[in-house]
Amino acid sequence: MSDRLMSADDIERVTGKKRYGKQADWFKAQFGITVVRCGDGSPVITWATFEALQAKKAGLTSAPIKEERPALRPAILRAVK
Repeated sequence: MSDRLMSADDIERVTGKKRYGKQADWFKAQFGITVVRCGDGSPVITWATFEALQAKKAGLTSAPIKEERPALRPAILRAVK
């Protein structure tokens, strides 16, 4: 994966949208994220982030390992005399 930023042409090609607002809406609809935007409104995303989002959506990421936690017991508080 590359940490290189997607170019404006890359984002337009991936989303199929030309307007920045529509591109941001596409990311929200496809991945449920709000993309970071430049001062001019253009979305900013790295190729690594985009590829990770695609992998997650396709179910290709491994499930997080659940650690076994010790049983929790309530603390018994005694009144001080």
